[in-house]
Amino acid sequence: MLVALGWYDPRFLEGIGRCARECQWHLASRPLLEASDPGEWQGDGLLVNDTDTPRLAPFIERQLGRQPTVLFGANHGAHPFPSVEEDNRGCGRVAAEHFLDRGYRNFAWLSIGRGRVERERREGFLETLTAAGKICTLLEWKKPLGAGGQGWEEFREWLGQRLQTLPKPVGLFALDDLLACDAAQTCLAAGLRIPEQVAILGAGNIELACECSPVPLSSVDLNMAEVAYRAGLALESFMRHGAPEHARVVVPVRGIVQRQSTDALALTHQGVGRAVEFIAAHFARNLSVDEIAKASGMSLRALHYAFRSELRRSPAGHLLRVRLEHAQRLLARPNKTIAEVARESGFSSLRNIHRCFVRELGVSPKALRRALRGDGNTPPKDAQNTGA
Repeated sequence: MLVALGWYDPRFLEGIGRCARECQWHLASRPLLEASDPGEWQGDGLLVNDTDTPRLAPFIERQLGRQPTVLFGANHGAHPFPSVEEDNRGCGRVAAEHFLDRGYRNFAWLSIGRGRVERERREGFLETLTAAGKICTLLEWKKPLGAGGQGWEEFREWLGQRLQTLPKPVGLFALDDLLACDAAQTCLAAGLRIPEQVAILGAGNIELACECSPVPLSSVDLNMAEVAYRAGLALESFMRHGAPEHARVVVPVRGIVQRQSTDALALTHQGVGRAVEFIAAHFARNLSVDEIAKASGMSLRALHYAFRSELRRSPAGHLLRVRLEHAQRLLARPNKTIAEVARESGFSSLRNIHRCFVRELGVSPKALRRALRGDGNTPPKDAQNTGA
């Protein structure tokens, strides 16, 4: 088996390696690890991503019809092969919901170039905002950008000028994590605060880019390990049983991985702001909605109406969301038992945290902990969509 990569993500190796072990493949790994042209290759099966890469295109043309082939990812032109792809339209929808759930009223989309991935992410983002009655500013760079920094300084100067003119606070969704990192650097150079003035969300959850950005970047996890794994299974089926019935499989995104770049709520209502601060300070104890209303200086009815208007959820729904987010962070720590996670997150019992996780996230705390450690493949729903 051969894997030919037009671009690299370590999660490709994770997913393909898992499939190779299960299917007992002999994997031709040198072209995979060196990103070299495989030349005149003869084998039993081929996995390819990004067939439009100039380095790969001649090889793909030579290999037509020589062996079962499956494409993975969505950077492909017109080819007669079955494919397994990330859900780029779903990526845009999840990004829009993330900002809407945080109370944003101003939105921007940042992209360079054109292509199906760019189009589908933009359409998913804009369609979701339009359905919510919102409009979005399109920041689309039209000029070519080359290697060695060619054109990038001009791009950043243009972006800085555009960002200064946007109404604040604004939720900015970038085509990918690398572009989100460019946006973060540009904001800081222009004196714009992240996330208070510009909240930035990328796509791909490439940890090297997200964690090493000047401000750690929130990102949509595209579930690329699962995309690569399912592509491997599709290739195994292709070799054993012939071409699959479904020529295109789309794998759902995992949701938002939240970091500092969107760790703020865009609130205009002072009472809601006071209630949110009170919840953030006291969520770990037994907290009633009456207490939240008293802290906000509002009646219960007015508080419910204001929360629905600002954050599209009830005060109780926001309290639950804060508890779930805190519990998910604690589950990533190996030294915390689930009983300790429940207690420190404000859940009254193991039964209560289990019930809330399954209902809101579609996964138990134990299963989510395995997934966070890389021991399982159950993709949780985006916790940002919690709204009782």
